[in-house]
Amino acid sequence: MASDDARARATVARAEELLSGLDALPDSAAAARARETVETLVGLYGEALDRVVTHTGGDEAVLRRLADDELVGHLLLVHDLHPDPPSVRARRALDAVAEHLGRHGVTVAAEELTDEAVRVRITGTARGCNAPPDPPERTVRDALAGAAPDLAHVEVETAPDPAPETLISVDSLFQRPAPTPAGQP
Repeated sequence: MASDDARARATVARAEELLSGLDALPDSAAAARARETVETLVGLYGEALDRVVTHTGGDEAVLRRLADDELVGHLLLVHDLHPDPPSVRARRALDAVAEHLGRHGVTVAAEELTDEAVRVRITGTARGCNAPPDPPERTVRDALAGAAPDLAHVEVETAPDPAPETLISVDSLFQRPAPTPAGQP
C-alpha cells in the first residue's frame, strides 16, 4: 500500500468519525447546519467529478486508472460513477482477501456472486504469531463494504474448522511395545 493510500484511508476514517459525531453535538441546529454544509460540498464535488469523467471522453484506459486509484475509485463509488458493476468490484475484493487470508490457512470462496448479492464461505482459522488481528469474517465483510457498498445482500458463512489430523493417536501411547524375538537386541 502506498503511503498516499494510507494517508487517504486515515483521512476518510477521520471524516467518517467527524460526521458520525455530529448527531451527538448539544446544539442540534449547529449539527444540522454542519451536516447540510457537508452534504452540499459532497454534492458539489460529485458534480465536478462527473465532469472529470465526462471529459475523459469515454477513454477506458483513463477511466480505469481513475477507478484503480484507491481514493478516486472510492469517490467514483460514492457518486455512482464507478465503471465496474458491484459483482466485478466484489470479485476483486474477494480475490485480494482470499490471497491475504490464504497465507494464514484460511480459505475464502464465493458461493454466489451477482450485482446484488454475494454469499461467501470461509473455512479454517488463522493461527500463528503472524495471524491477522481481525477475524476472517470481519475482514471479508470490510473488504466487500469498501469495494461494493451497493450490494443489497452480503452473507458470510464460517464453516467449522476441520479437526487437525492427529500425528500420534492417544491409544498408541498406552500400548506395550511388541516383545523382541529372542536373540535380537
